[in-house]
Amino acid sequence: MKNKLLLSSALVGGLMVGGSAIAQTTISGDLAIAFKSQSYEASAGAASKRGFGRESQVNVANKGKLVNGMNYAAGFSLEFDGNARTNTVGAQSVTGTEASSISNENLFIDVEITPGTTITVGVDHIQNITRTVPQVLEVLDHVAAGIGSRAVNTVGANPKENMGIGIVQVIPGSGLTASYNYTPNGADFGSTDQAADATTNHRNSAYEYGIVGTDAFGVKGLGLAYFANKENAETTATKELEGKMYQISYAAQGVTGGYSIHKQNRTSAEDTADKELKMQTIALTYAATKDITLGLTQLKTTTEETGKVDEKIRALQVGYNLGPVALIVSASRAEDVAGTSGNDVDELGVRLSTKF
Repeated sequence: MKNKLLLSSALVGGLMVGGSAIAQTTISGDLAIAFKSQSYEASAGAASKRGFGRESQVNVANKGKLVNGMNYAAGFSLEFDGNARTNTVGAQSVTGTEASSISNENLFIDVEITPGTTITVGVDHIQNITRTVPQVLEVLDHVAAGIGSRAVNTVGANPKENMGIGIVQVIPGSGLTASYNYTPNGADFGSTDQAADATTNHRNSAYEYGIVGTDAFGVKGLGLAYFANKENAETTATKELEGKMYQISYAAQGVTGGYSIHKQNRTSAEDTADKELKMQTIALTYAATKDITLGLTQLKTTTEETGKVDEKIRALQVGYNLGPVALIVSASRAEDVAGTSGNDVDELGVRLSTKF
């Protein structure tokens, strides 16, 4: 259940754009509380841990028409993550990680210049390479990231995390939506509005293009996606940073299966030589009832880096829809984490989430 709070004109009457009061603003949000228990075999259990995590987000959005009749939408999100910390007896010291995460979330102004053609300016908004195949709980973000895996879906230049301008085009009759995004500075998710960012913070420009299909080509349940991005090399001594993603999924009779590949030409963005890193995800979900969904996911990560072996993560998940609250229980087994032979991890996760 998602309840939207509509702000009256009395509350927003002071906000003016082009001489016209903003007609309608909506506020929404989401909240997740997660518990994880992780057992690390390589350290004979010494690195094992358990604890709670949290994430909450507030979204402010507005939409309507410009004076020339074009449709527009605008908004921003504030995300509040949990903080890293170190403990001492009877107290804890907090390492501040939250400040940067608050303001690098979804921020945008969209203008539909013709039906199906939208110009968008902002950050973390346009369709992008980070999408994955349908799962009960997305393993790349919610399992791999928490155990020190190299597996990521933010591959290559990842320009969606930088301020930029893009175009989104619906392709009539195909079920496909294409997009192109350009970012002038590869390290900029928004400085102040008073001056360009400091020269020391600049990287080269980047771009990303892609296409997403839902019920593609008239085939009900068929999902398709392809994205590619690139950031030019900083110097002649480094390589260009490139990422690609391919995805296909199909849903019928309560069963959804999918396969995706995310890859980039370097093991990490900081490397100066080409050493391909590739993540392959296979996922299967089954709606056992209208409220209970079962899922199986396997994530395999391979690298060209010398001395590294393939990493595999297998996850069994159960999702229970309780109306306004969703409960997900996930049991995962990771082998050879970060390409290190014998570095195996078992994880049990429980996640509660809600939207409002």
